[in-house]
Amino acid sequence: MSRTSDWVPTGVVCKALGFGDEPLWKLRREGLLKENIYWRNIARPQAARPTYRWHLKRCEQALEISPEMR
Repeated sequence: MSRTSDWVPTGVVCKALGFGDEPLWKLRREGLLKENIYWRNIARPQAARPTYRWHLKRCEQALEISPEMR
């Protein structure tokens, strides 16, 4: 089971990975970063917009794989 501290806000994961949020959203849309493995929405169901948290270590590991092998 993952600790809560393993899950970080979007700004933290972007800074650690060395790019902005657009490439991160693109990887999510393309299916490389899957929900509940690499990211999750921690907002309440009635919230007007989502609040994402990212599993930094898993994101780093996913990006180590060459694009041809993804």
